[in-house]
Amino acid sequence: MPAIQPFRGLRYASGPGADLDRLTAPPYDVISEERRAALAARHAHNIVHLDLPRPGTDGDAYRTAASLLQEWLRAGVLQREDRPSFYACEQRYRAPSGEERTRRGFFGRLRLEPLDGGVVIPHERTLDRPRADRQRLLAATRTHLSAVFLLHPDPGHGVAGLLEEALRDDRLEQARDDEGTLSRVARIAGPLATADLVRRIEEARWALIADGHHRYESALAYRDERRALGRRDAEHVLAFLCSLEDPGVAIFPIHRLVRSLEGFEPQKFSRRLGEFFRLTPVAGEEALRAALAERRARPGVFGFALRGAPGFLLTEWKEGAGLELSGMAPIPEPLRRLDVILLHRLVLEEILGISAEAQARQVNLDYVKDDRQWLGRMDQGGADIGILMNPTRIEQVIAVTRKGLRLPQKSTYFHPKVLTGLVLDPLDDGGTVS
Repeated sequence: MPAIQPFRGLRYASGPGADLDRLTAPPYDVISEERRAALAARHAHNIVHLDLPRPGTDGDAYRTAASLLQEWLRAGVLQREDRPSFYACEQRYRAPSGEERTRRGFFGRLRLEPLDGGVVIPHERTLDRPRADRQRLLAATRTHLSAVFLLHPDPGHGVAGLLEEALRDDRLEQARDDEGTLSRVARIAGPLATADLVRRIEEARWALIADGHHRYESALAYRDERRALGRRDAEHVLAFLCSLEDPGVAIFPIHRLVRSLEGFEPQKFSRRLGEFFRLTPVAGEEALRAALAERRARPGVFGFALRGAPGFLLTEWKEGAGLELSGMAPIPEPLRRLDVILLHRLVLEEILGISAEAQARQVNLDYVKDDRQWLGRMDQGGADIGILMNPTRIEQVIAVTRKGLRLPQKSTYFHPKVLTGLVLDPLDDGGTVS
């Protein structure tokens, strides 16, 4: 069962100078170099200086982050809370449809569990380089700077009720990100409320990692490293937990751009597509989006834009087509019916000849999260193929992960992101989840 614990959070000092809009940042893995520079210039104490550090005079970015953190502590920029708490957080955001939605969760300490134990369940594969980066940063700062985002069952809505009660206070701290999402934070510090929250999460039996796989795996690796030294001082991770039943939980699609294809011929490519998919010409971009949305419950439905070809193509998988191929046959159910599997195995590998290794290194591949930028990014980057996708559904994620399987990278984009800098969790306070 997931074991959580309240903690004495490390937070930006309150007062006239505490402008959380300028101090917080998105998670490190969605920040481009340009965005990082803008955030760093926004405020000298923006959390990006710690979470995405740049090398100092000694050339070591991780030591720079650790030194900077100590400077901020001495100057009172960051202050430790006086008592252990959970931290409720409400995020108000707009969906692509323009509808305003609200998602609620809370920050707490989560005891680290092995990923094959059925308690903390991953859903995506990870890469070595980001894991090593996050582990080095954690070792240098001895502080969890950014939370792992997990989803948990809450069928009786007991956790939701506790969070709603905590978030009724009008004096909440809040921060608005560049996408307009408003995050409001309130402490849950009373012994009865914290004990109730602990009990209800234990009753949930499991939690699914939505975002932060690299952070979780790096925390596990660091825990094991400390245990090998005879120390049990890194037994938990900072977690943001949200109910699976929360109506504000949303997964958005991640679209693909394919570039640098030698001798690309749209007509030849379309003929090959026809071996596995039914093709329907579509005249306009909005019509393509609408057709895609209408078919979101079906596997293998995509929208294609081809360089040098007019209009668009709507493709629908011919049920069972290609499953006998060597790239598809070994894939177990329910993975083989996922859009990302059908696209990457049948289109990218079989038709275009882009190997799985080349895809992982993004040799010919770029990703776009905003479908409004899809065609613009295609033109700017000189892409040969643009691929518009439907989102992976949460029930698909659960079906895959409950069988002990993982989705490929870039299968899901949970929205909104959990801001970094709302609360931090230092390891060195003498309190761990035992």
